[in-house]
Amino acid sequence: MKQEARPDLATADGHDRHVPSDSRDILSAGHNGVYKWAADHLVRPGARFLDLGCGTGYGSAFVTAAGGSYDGADGSPAAVEYARAAYGREDVRFFVADLMGPPPPELPPRSYDVVFSSEVVEHVTDPFAMVGTMAAFIRDDGVCFVGTPNRLWSRDHMPAGSLLARSHVMEFTPPALEALLRGAFDDVTLLFRMLPAEAIASIGLPTNRPPLVRAAVAFAREVAPDRLQRYREGIGRRRSGREWGPEDIEWLAPDDPRLDPDRCVGLAATCRRPRR
Repeated sequence: MKQEARPDLATADGHDRHVPSDSRDILSAGHNGVYKWAADHLVRPGARFLDLGCGTGYGSAFVTAAGGSYDGADGSPAAVEYARAAYGREDVRFFVADLMGPPPPELPPRSYDVVFSSEVVEHVTDPFAMVGTMAAFIRDDGVCFVGTPNRLWSRDHMPAGSLLARSHVMEFTPPALEALLRGAFDDVTLLFRMLPAEAIASIGLPTNRPPLVRAAVAFAREVAPDRLQRYREGIGRRRSGREWGPEDIEWLAPDDPRLDPDRCVGLAATCRRPRR
């Protein structure tokens, strides 16, 4: 797989996009784990997969490994340029597209077996339009996947209950996410994404930082977000004393007795039977 120089995330409109690296920290495991789960559970050989908000395109490797073809769309020309250079191939295409606007003609409606969007809906100003766009692309017998932060977790663990990132417009509780998705789909199944307890401790929550450190991090986020991400990856590895991978992420139903709310940083949902 080709690897190009890492883009400056500040030029990719500041939306906290994940840039693949050799890191095995819990943040990378979380990003990769979402695609790994979707590839394992939703992609069959020959499936057509559409990734709305594909970012730097690293998810395409999981889809093609499972036998699917991959189309990715993102609003950032910098991210799409990187994705094409690093992951483009005959069965992998990337497009610059406004996810709230008309789709490129190369992406026909009602033609995809899997329509996927992870860590995107919390960034948009009209999540209803976003979900409607996903429903428009899916085949009648296809499946949509939505991944997003768990608002219950950020409310309880972030300073003053703030959102996980400044670029987030809103975050969803489980009932709110289900209500949003049921506006476009008749069949919605919620899942919690649960991290290991040791991994939670390695993240380094803002609540545990002195005020001066929080100010320094805020400044770094503004002027050098890409460098800040690499720093966080290194801190996560040193604090945990181990490496993490997609297999360390647990996917649990809301009624699973193993579910620990203090470890459920993320939510996900599979959606079927789009309303036409």
